[in-house]
Amino acid sequence: MSGLVSFKSAWEAEVHSRKKSPVYGFVAETLSSSMIKGAALGDFRKQLGFSSPDLIMAVGSSISLFSLDAPGMAIASICNAPVFTNILSVERLQPPLDSNRSFAETNTASQISDLCVVLEESGQLALLHVEEVDGQYRLRTLEKTEAFADLDSENMSQMLHKTVVDPLSRAVAVVSWINHIELLLTNWDSHRSAMQTRGSSPSSSAFHSRICIDTNGAICDAAILSPLRSELQRILLVAAVVEKSSRHVSLHLYESWVPGANHSPPLSLVAKLPLPYSMSTPMHIVPLPDHRESFLLINECEIAFVSAPQILSGDVNIYYQPIPRLANGQPDLVKSYCVAGTKAISASSSHMNEGRRQSESLVLSMNSAQKVYIATQSGALFCAQVSSRPYISLARVSAKQGSVSNPDSGLLFSSETMLFLGRYSHKRYRNADSAEPSPDYIFVSGDCADHRIVRVTEEDNDTWRESEHWSSHVSSAKSRDPAIYYSDSLAWSSRQVLVNQSPMSDFMMLPDANYWTNGVLTNGAVNRAQFGHGVRIEETISLASSEENNDTSVALTRLWAFELRSIALNEKKPCVVLQGAESLIPIIRDVDGEWQLMSMLQQQLVNKKQLLFVGSVGSYTNNDICYVVCVARESVFLIKSSVIAFTIPEPNMPVTIASARHNEVFTHGALLSITDDSADRKCSSWAVVALRTEQMRSLVRILPILVAETDDFEMDQGSAADSSIVEIGFAHEISCMRIVSTGRAHLLLVGTYEPRLFVYHLGSCLESKGHSIDARLLLAIDINEHMNGQDSHYQNCNTESANSLYGVVASDAYMLLSAADKQFLLIGLRNGSMIQAQVSGLSMKDDFSCKQSAVRVLHSELTVVGPVPVVFTDTTTLPSEQEPRHCKISNSGQAKSCLEIPSVLILSELLFLASLSPVGTVSITLCSLCDGLPLPEIKQVVPASSAWYQGKYAHMALFDNARNAIFCLVADTSGAVSLLSIDATPQCHVHEIPVGIEPRRIISDKETGLMLVAGIVPAFPLTTGLFPTSSLKAIDAKYGHIHAEVQLDSYELVHSLEMWHIKGQKSYRYICVGTGQYSEPNPSSQGFQINPRAVGGRLVIYNLKATKRKSRIKNEKSGRKQRQLSDIAIGGGTTSGYELRYVWESKRLAPVRALAHLGGSYLVLASGTLCVVLKLDVVQKQLIECCEVELRFPASSLDVHGNNIVVGSSRETVHLFRFVPPTEDDPNSVESIQMVHSARFGVDTADACCLTSDLVVGVDTSGYLYTVGIPEESREFALDFVMGIHLGTECTRVKVGSPIRRLSRPRHVIPWHQPKDRQSITSHSDVSERLAAESVIVSTTAGALWTLIRISKDAFCVLHELEQTMLGMEADHPARPILLPTKKCIKRYQSSISDNQLLLENIVDGSLSRMFLENLTKDEQAQVLERSPNLARLAQRLFINPPPLASMPSLNALESVRLLIYSLNSVCTCC
Repeated sequence: MSGLVSFKSAWEAEVHSRKKSPVYGFVAETLSSSMIKGAALGDFRKQLGFSSPDLIMAVGSSISLFSLDAPGMAIASICNAPVFTNILSVERLQPPLDSNRSFAETNTASQISDLCVVLEESGQLALLHVEEVDGQYRLRTLEKTEAFADLDSENMSQMLHKTVVDPLSRAVAVVSWINHIELLLTNWDSHRSAMQTRGSSPSSSAFHSRICIDTNGAICDAAILSPLRSELQRILLVAAVVEKSSRHVSLHLYESWVPGANHSPPLSLVAKLPLPYSMSTPMHIVPLPDHRESFLLINECEIAFVSAPQILSGDVNIYYQPIPRLANGQPDLVKSYCVAGTKAISASSSHMNEGRRQSESLVLSMNSAQKVYIATQSGALFCAQVSSRPYISLARVSAKQGSVSNPDSGLLFSSETMLFLGRYSHKRYRNADSAEPSPDYIFVSGDCADHRIVRVTEEDNDTWRESEHWSSHVSSAKSRDPAIYYSDSLAWSSRQVLVNQSPMSDFMMLPDANYWTNGVLTNGAVNRAQFGHGVRIEETISLASSEENNDTSVALTRLWAFELRSIALNEKKPCVVLQGAESLIPIIRDVDGEWQLMSMLQQQLVNKKQLLFVGSVGSYTNNDICYVVCVARESVFLIKSSVIAFTIPEPNMPVTIASARHNEVFTHGALLSITDDSADRKCSSWAVVALRTEQMRSLVRILPILVAETDDFEMDQGSAADSSIVEIGFAHEISCMRIVSTGRAHLLLVGTYEPRLFVYHLGSCLESKGHSIDARLLLAIDINEHMNGQDSHYQNCNTESANSLYGVVASDAYMLLSAADKQFLLIGLRNGSMIQAQVSGLSMKDDFSCKQSAVRVLHSELTVVGPVPVVFTDTTTLPSEQEPRHCKISNSGQAKSCLEIPSVLILSELLFLASLSPVGTVSITLCSLCDGLPLPEIKQVVPASSAWYQGKYAHMALFDNARNAIFCLVADTSGAVSLLSIDATPQCHVHEIPVGIEPRRIISDKETGLMLVAGIVPAFPLTTGLFPTSSLKAIDAKYGHIHAEVQLDSYELVHSLEMWHIKGQKSYRYICVGTGQYSEPNPSSQGFQINPRAVGGRLVIYNLKATKRKSRIKNEKSGRKQRQLSDIAIGGGTTSGYELRYVWESKRLAPVRALAHLGGSYLVLASGTLCVVLKLDVVQKQLIECCEVELRFPASSLDVHGNNIVVGSSRETVHLFRFVPPTEDDPNSVESIQMVHSARFGVDTADACCLTSDLVVGVDTSGYLYTVGIPEESREFALDFVMGIHLGTECTRVKVGSPIRRLSRPRHVIPWHQPKDRQSITSHSDVSERLAAESVIVSTTAGALWTLIRISKDAFCVLHELEQTMLGMEADHPARPILLPTKKCIKRYQSSISDNQLLLENIVDGSLSRMFLENLTKDEQAQVLERSPNLARLAQRLFINPPPLASMPSLNALESVRLLIYSLNSVCTCC
């Protein structure tokens, strides 16, 4: 966050005084990190009327609240709050329990919600609760305090470990790693009124007293035990301490009491119990709620049962059981655990051997045992049953056989967090009458696997058997019954709920999708992701009764969708008319949910080959007959259909309403239906048709559709002289026509080849014979003016075809109508562009009762959508009566009654969804399949509704999506027709591509479309003593097929990967791999050498060749010698594939950390402290070293911009070199490298790249993002520090581009490239690439993506002032962040960067501004602006109307700030 940390360079005072054009930036999190640092399960919304538990988790750089409405299915995000420091632990603090209740129960009678205790790295302890404001939830801080505030040690905050909470919520203990434990006694009375009254603060402190003790030794772990029922005022705390004097581990038992009215009790040490020397080091203390004053002590090699009376008595005979070891004899350390309640134990098993019968009967005779799930480092899951005899039985939970939801388990349970979610007996999983026990649900989060909900089932209690695999380890426990068993009955299955993309070591951005590496160590994966609205293919329409008609769908040219409704029967059926090459095929869904041919309609359309429009008029009689209006080239006619009987033997002839006159041809058709305000709600319909007349003139004719109760048509067929017919004449031919209806508002949009667009208001009035229609012109727009106007951001995007008459003709138009008087006119053009025009003077409140002179265009913007004509699809034509699609969804998943959000689908090769944003602007986002694959090539989109989906699992699909979705029918170029559901909320949709290795570097080959992945094959388990190997794979990026693979030498790791394209008389494409060679580890009793010594490196060059035989995996052994290992079948057959052929190699003295293509036949590499330029002689087949330069410290990254080389250094930040090739005029000239500029800030650069010709952007390993610039005075050697910000976690890569497909650049966003450097834009793809190049993307090890954009000075001043104002608000104000970095962590961060402080300026963090927009009400936002008069003054200058509209009122300060924040976040995020 800008302004929180102050850094300054040595020469900053001189450099910034000379800088004439400062650069301002805005950074926001595009993809949130998936790393979970802590989680707590509790009833955090109980006070708000919710009975189901919730999850509060510290995910990445925020604290998020998740709902757990469907156990075993999914979790849904409700709200989040940004935090600007590192979270150490998250715990639940529940209200105090009654004395007459059991200790394992929650006090359900209490209506007070649970609190969340959060401890951050500098020692802040915050109490959070969930608050509801205007139907939305948010996290609020009740109180903050500082742990160990009485201690003066500055290093105390660096040694904090965790927080532990008393089971009865009487106290909270903060545990450090060394010497100190602080006990804070809670005061619940101070928070009862504060939680019931929104915005109020506690009347007193949350804690009665604070007690700090010195353990005189390092603390392994600590916990607060459950007291006896008769001693509820007693607090027992146990800690495992390594004594300073003896270096031996002892269990310390501390005692305190709930404070009374006049005293504050001490925390005194009452007993010590030294652990036996045979036991290993303790790691976890697990209090057992059902065994009062008892706990499990989990050590490195065993699990022990200990009680407080045993510590008081000094009994060293501790009962313990060994933990199974790994295959190599090393201990399998326990990483996490969760207590899962009690388990009833039945009679003894009949299959146990006689030698164990007597000891087993001892434990099996008891009534119940405490169940604890334990996860180990190797990824195993165990279930321990603990009784107070004492006795411990340990069983391994195996993966459920045949479960499709189980991935390669691997390190699934090697996690830091496990939460027991409860037991649920859902009908979806078992029969309610079955005696099968309810399964256990566990939430598992880890760094090496996706976060999942695991379901553990136990079919039979009597199937525990002794493990033969562990018998040798068990026998070593003297006089201990091992009780370690396999269990055939215990099995787990899982479902992914949160995708884990950490660590993100590399990423790349392609036009169709984004790819990045993740940290799944077992099988390795590359994530394919797309940002936008998720699309699901719910159903592909096929005819069930007429198979011979399936062939006609291949030649499908158009389709129409509507509903046949019967008023008398209160029934409706979806119907689709398919336009084939030679015939029309009407289909309808029957009662069984199958699509079948509707012969009743087909026999009436048998002589009609081509139609312009088909729509349903509805039912006018008290039977099942419905009417369908059709518009053909020569006539407009009605046909009858039945809702019940789809096939009627008697013939039905269509009735013509109007026929085209001489020299007239119908070109477009539409249907208008208006319902009056009378009691019977009578509906009148009109057919709106467009005609082409003589001399290329055109007409729009509005024809009434009058149907009597006797099914006779009252209107004379083709009567053009009827007074009820309305005609509108145009001087040019009509290019498009559309009717937009919202409520009582009906607009007619007509585009002509002039090119112009006309907007008419269609109104009706009641007469003696029914309704009459009138058309009133509201607006006429000259499209050429908006193509070349000053408001267009891309004046150079007009190609020769775009400037022609045909290019700027409107292909379609749509009006986004809103009740908030925000009306936007969208005009799609035939060249693939779109005009967004905001219209004033239109109001839905008075049925558009306005004059033509009052309607005007405020401003317009030109956007390039695609290469083909733009077409719109109305998303409100077929609303679902059962389920509103565009209503807001509350956090509980319940739909609220509110106005519909205007939206429209945009098709121009790609599919977009445009909707009105909360701040009154148009938001346009790409639509993509949720599984990560590209959408099929869509030909046409028509609206549908959720009621059309009647599949087998329709109710499940509606539940999973919460059905805040838009439904539509699409026809692709192959002739298939599918029903799609599009999520109304944009998200990031990730699809995992297994690659079999842990990927480190990825690149794309544009010629073949393959993705090259270089990574390591890790040794599993990680402590087996095997050194990981590396390999290079060629993979199909869309479907994950592996086409070729080569393996590198032993003890060799991949560090860099680059595509080398050499153009000449022949074109060559090479794959360059930079590796590091390491010494062979020495085997020892302690395992292998974790950090082997680097002994050299290699540059290996491969060529990707197509082959007609099966692809081969080749293993490279010592130089050029290769041998075939195995075959990979491409698609399961003998089709042609690819192979990686070895070409050249160059051995280096140090690992090759970075590679970059320098242009032509030159390649630059960074190896150790050397930067070497290599030249490839294709004729001689040699790699020639041309020149080199040596740095003082090792180089970490390379980037090339023309002849400039940017080198990132591990100690000296970044250097800028210039490569000088030999001149053709001088035969004696040779290649050389010249130092141009250098920035020695002491930052350990992880990656750096050229942003522009005079700007360099880089990231360091501690998370610092900086930008440096070339001084304006060329004689200055040092680079200017421009701006920088700390992102909070280690950064890995930085690139120029944008992972989000966007269509325009908002106001106040400035391109990095100056106009003098910009090339002319000639196509829509050039515009997309130019827009993508306006962002800087940074990846982190936590799996997050950050976007940096350049903004104007006015925008920076507003956001910076807003940030400072929010930080200056009161501590209890919602605008103040939950957790901020303190002086301790700031000082620690400063020392980790360097001794010379960098200036953190000219850049703002978007986290606070997004919090201002999403988490605060408008009243609270106004309070922030009122606090700073300067902020209001700056905000009013943001959006001033241009000179033609200067007289019109501009936005106020609050609206301007909201619009600025939303527009900037729309560039950085997809939401």
